[in-house]
Order: sequence, then structure tokens, then C-alpha cells
Amino acid sequence: MNAFVFRDFPPLIVGSVADAATLRSLLQTEQKPDADMLELRVDGLLRGMKSEELAAVSLQMPMLLTVRTQEEGGLYPFADTQSRAEMAFRLLPQAAALDWEIAHLAEVPHLVEAAKKAGVPIIASAHDFEKTPSEDTLRTLEIRARELGADVVKFAFALNRAEDMQVGVNLLRRASGLMAVMGMGALGPVSRLLYAQYGSCLVYGYFGDSPTAPGQWSTVQFSAALSSLSPCRV
Repeated sequence: MNAFVFRDFPPLIVGSVADAATLRSLLQTEQKPDADMLELRVDGLLRGMKSEELAAVSLQMPMLLTVRTQEEGGLYPFADTQSRAEMAFRLLPQAAALDWEIAHLAEVPHLVEAAKKAGVPIIASAHDFEKTPSEDTLRTLEIRARELGADVVKFAFALNRAEDMQVGVNLLRRASGLMAVMGMGALGPVSRLLYAQYGSCLVYGYFGDSPTAPGQWSTVQFSAALSSLSPCRV
């Protein structure tokens, strides 16, 4: 496991990998990717790799372990929460951080406890692919996530109009701890830069040719864009 430190600005760039071909290509290259962390989207990788192969993955950079449920964008039909948790337990020794949905965090107390004992931060996430939830709804989710042991609270939601972006700004201004916010859809790319300026501690890009969520930049694009920005505290 490779340790890392969260920061307000510039945010850590997370390179997300959800397909086996891209991951195998990264494993074969000696060039360090343009990212601070590698997100293993286990729910996607299991479509082209066996769990034994995933358990043997080793890279010289911190790895974020994500085993997403289908209702929040996951790509693999896990039978139930228990089977997802068992996969996460198996891969936990490789992880520098673990992403789990806020809606299901209370179902896996033993996984949370094991992660805490191993020094693996919990990123508690919530996704809405259709709309931007109200600020009150997201604030309630933030409180619940932190009560359940979240070290970072992560929100991703669809932006259907320019005014929706203000919700993310308000969340970051009032966050009670580390938070990552990102928009999805046509306004997603510009929102991710805006939220980075307001303190989102993570930005998610993609390796290879395909984004793992609507509105993502590639890690190369993010690295270049962030170098031209400064934090905004007003």
C-alpha cells in the first residue's frame, strides 16, 4: 500500500481505470501516469479480469479501491452487498483508500473497521445521474457519511443547468471535513475545475480512451489545466 496525503489545492488527480486492457497497459509501461492515485474500478475490471489477477496488481502509486454497486453506476452484477464486501476485503491490502457508497456504508461495519485498522481512508460517495439534489439533501448525506466513519465525502451529480453548479460550491464552502465534488454531463468538465478551485480534494480523470463517468477529463488534460488555476476562497 502506498500512503498519500489529501490536500485542498491543488487536488489529487485520480486516474480511473475500469477496463482490463487499459490496466494491463499501465502495468506494462515504465512511465509514471499523469495522476496522483489510480482508481481500480473493480466493478468494471471484473468483466475482463479474474479476481486472482486483480489481487496481484501492483503499481508504484497509491491505489483507490472502488467496488461500485450498479444502482450508482457500477458495471458488474454483484449478487449482493456481502459479495461486494468480500471482494473489497480480498483487495484491501493493495488499497491506499476505499470508496463505498453512503447508502450502503452502514451494511459493512466490519469492512469499515478493517480499513480503519489498516490505515485506509474511507471515501463515502453518492451519485445522481439525472439531477442535482438539493443542498439540504446532500448536507444530510454528508452528516450521515461522517457519522459512519467517512474520511472524505464525495458527491457526483448531473448538472442540467448552470445554476446547479452553485450547489457544489456551497457544499464545499460549508463542508465539515474533506470533500470531493464533481458534476456530470455537458457542464461536468468545467464544473470539475471550478470545484477544484473551491477545495474539492479529489478530481477524477481517466486513463486510456474512455471516461468512466460522464463529464470526465483525461488525467493528462487535468494535469495541464490545474497548473493554470489558483484556489478561490470567496
